[in-house]
Amino acid sequence: MKTESYKTDVTSKEDARFIVSLLQFVISDCIMNFDLDDHNHVLKIETNREIKEMVYGVFNKQGFYCQKL
Repeated sequence: MKTESYKTDVTSKEDARFIVSLLQFVISDCIMNFDLDDHNHVLKIETNREIKEMVYGVFNKQGFYCQKL
């Protein structure tokens, strides 16, 4: 598995849990967690496949920003 990191504008634990639950519905074979203490509010995802477009889609639909690091 490789780890992908995304810079986000998610700041609350509630929003982070919500985004992770949506992502797990769309991408069920990945391990995800937020580091809200990091100044970039990083989402890290362990995956075996290309998921960037799916991640961007979930964030955009919910009105959040993310960019792959």
